[in-house]
Amino acid sequence: MQVNAARVSCSMTRDYSDRASLLRTLAAVVAGEPVDPPAPGHEQLFLDLAREHRVEQLAAWRIGAQDRSLVPWFGDAADTLRQDARTLSLVDAVRNREITAIVASLATVEGAQPLLFKGAALAHSHYPQSWLRPRLDTDLLISPASTEPVFEALRAAGYARTTSTSGAFVVSQASFTRTDSYGVTHALDVHWRIANWQIIARVSTHADLASRSVALPALGPSARTVSEPDALLLACLHRAAHHRDSAELLWLYDIHLIAQRLTAADWTFLAAAAERGAVKAICARGMSLASDYFGSRVPTEVMNRLAAGDSEPSAIYLSKDVRLVDGLWSDLRALPLRDRVRLLSEHAFPPAEYIRKKYGVTSRASLLLSYARRIAAGVPRWFAPGNWS
Repeated sequence: MQVNAARVSCSMTRDYSDRASLLRTLAAVVAGEPVDPPAPGHEQLFLDLAREHRVEQLAAWRIGAQDRSLVPWFGDAADTLRQDARTLSLVDAVRNREITAIVASLATVEGAQPLLFKGAALAHSHYPQSWLRPRLDTDLLISPASTEPVFEALRAAGYARTTSTSGAFVVSQASFTRTDSYGVTHALDVHWRIANWQIIARVSTHADLASRSVALPALGPSARTVSEPDALLLACLHRAAHHRDSAELLWLYDIHLIAQRLTAADWTFLAAAAERGAVKAICARGMSLASDYFGSRVPTEVMNRLAAGDSEPSAIYLSKDVRLVDGLWSDLRALPLRDRVRLLSEHAFPPAEYIRKKYGVTSRASLLLSYARRIAAGVPRWFAPGNWS
């Protein structure tokens, strides 16, 4: 038994070593560095890692841009990747035309000041081709006072809001979808705060970001996005607070690309914003990982300034074992007493219309039963370690 255990241990160590080595190779390919392809027999693992980290198309594009065959890297999947690239670029072109039109329309809504941010914005501002930055939807940030007229404008454009809860504190975004005549589905995620979690949401407001916003000409004359230091701050916050300190290469490459453009003044602003928002640890962690995998150049004085953030309440989002209840507790501590009661009420008793749509209930009795079942089923999920969905 001891011999078998030793063999298993050695095998696991070797597999982990191969995986870790291939991940470093993958990061180098994504960054456009010259590296040798994986050893024969490792092509499938390399492809699996690339897909797991959502950079398979970016890696394939980098390899092709250097006039190298994809086969030594991806084996039998090389042809599939080429075909996928053609499809993705065509769909992306259709979606870009749609985004341009929608942003132009929303820009006319009084006070809305729509800002593109996160993946959709970075795809057009930092990636060599926008289709190389995968994304499930387009994120827009609008002023909190403009939600209803913006929603009405989207409905007039043929968009339908997906079923979701609502409330003053429990949620800060709404999703809309539309399928066009080509069969392409367009998904919009409309935010009025930068995050649902209270200690993250208060780091920066729409008004702050809009005052520093910059043009995004790739999506038309009406398109605007957040400034470079704001984009880096948001990328670090999103990776931690919404993805449980994920080391996914896509998130880290976003951080890397933005960091390479920051000026000395930008870095000073970023450090001050992280201090003011009490998110130094989150920013330090994101930039440290980006530096580790992509060699991101972060000024030493900035990292030193961010180093003392471990005691910040927001640092709980750097734990992969953080529970939903931990996030709730963090939210409650960030709010005054009256708002704490409202937040708990919104979590426990979402709007009746939401319950009716989600559970398909019609009678008052079944509505009450659905509330009771939802609470009973939800308690274990809130206390499950690592559950962040």
